[in-house]
Amino acid sequence: MRIGVYCPNWVGDAVMSIPFFNAIRQQHPDDKIFAICKSSVEPIFKNHSAINEIISFQNKDLYGIRANRNSGRSLKAMDLDVFYLLSNTYRSAYLAKKSKTPMRIGYPGQWRTAMLTDVVDRPKEKMHRYKKYLKLLMNQNIDSKSMLNPGIIISKEEKKWARTTLSKLGIHEFIALFPFSVATSRSLPKQKILELLEKTHESIIIFGGKGDKYNGEILVGTSKRRNIHSLAGLYNLRQSMALISQSKGAIASDSGLGHISGNLGIPTVTLFGAGDAAQTRPLGGQTHVINADVHCSPCLKNKCFNRNEPLLCLNEIKPKAVWKILSELGLSLQI
Repeated sequence: MRIGVYCPNWVGDAVMSIPFFNAIRQQHPDDKIFAICKSSVEPIFKNHSAINEIISFQNKDLYGIRANRNSGRSLKAMDLDVFYLLSNTYRSAYLAKKSKTPMRIGYPGQWRTAMLTDVVDRPKEKMHRYKKYLKLLMNQNIDSKSMLNPGIIISKEEKKWARTTLSKLGIHEFIALFPFSVATSRSLPKQKILELLEKTHESIIIFGGKGDKYNGEILVGTSKRRNIHSLAGLYNLRQSMALISQSKGAIASDSGLGHISGNLGIPTVTLFGAGDAAQTRPLGGQTHVINADVHCSPCLKNKCFNRNEPLLCLNEIKPKAVWKILSELGLSLQI
């Protein structure tokens, strides 16, 4: 059997989909499994033992009816038997239909139903997103916790490169900081970041995407501390993952990088505000979520609409509490 899986489009969601691949591999040990995804999340699945091949598309290959149709038709040559859709978009269902895969399985929504052969009812109860993905397998006997491993795979060569790169920068032991998010309601306020930095003597490396490069530099220039570095926007996602794997701990906004560090087994404290931690907290044995119990959280909005108290949910979190929790995860910290 040849099984295709259309992966989620965001980095954090892609990380949360890894247990789905582990579950399929357990059920189909000898079949071929294809991860079909946007190129932006391809690095999440590289080297994973449950995946035989990754098929990735650029944004230009997916946006617009003609481009999406042509990309779907290009998948016909793969001769898939089953196509699971972890993304809930119309675009992903249209792609699957044009692939002519005989069995197309996903949740309803966005006028997708007619393009699916097997529509799975959405779970009525609140659950973590990775469990929601597993529900698409329609197998009640899956032990969801046992599907968490293996997670992201960083090769020996990548780790060696990361150690060499950090050594050249004069950095050896550090805490990774991921203050940025694609949603402004989930990005840590600048003043809160500076307060966090003032409460420790640890070396800090700030990570982020290309769009975060300027803000990372501003934080380094504004902070009174000298052992703070920003690598935001300097390395691609796969390189950043390798560098993060060498950290002793991490402090994260509700973001893809927080999911990555948690999945890698790095002690990670994630500051939640707008998001619902019960559904999207990072997976991993050494992860902890901290949030303030305020009246407007979780709002699930990408932009804060609390005009009187902007980003109250994040501003109410005490920096001392963040460092305390990180130390309780087993780290010896210079505070």
